[in-house]
Amino acid sequence: MNERHDIEPLDAAREAIRAFILGRNPGLSPESVTAETSLVTSDALDSIGVLDLMMELGERFGFEIEEDAFALAHFESINALAGYVASKRSQA
Repeated sequence: MNERHDIEPLDAAREAIRAFILGRNPGLSPESVTAETSLVTSDALDSIGVLDLMMELGERFGFEIEEDAFALAHFESINALAGYVASKRSQA
């Protein structure tokens, strides 16, 4: 049962990030935004979009946005950011 509990926050974060990107970029096809989509090298988000996304994720998943939230490694892919969000959620 713990295994399922660990998976759910990751899946929820991944879907929230993907939905945010698609909402901000109506011209993107849903198929083009995958778990491996880079938030650094793709044009999915600009700097304001990153700030807005982090604020939304913090509110939705109940964690404080700290300086380490903006480490480049967290934005390597949707999976990487979802993993960060899931880890912060488990600490909250």
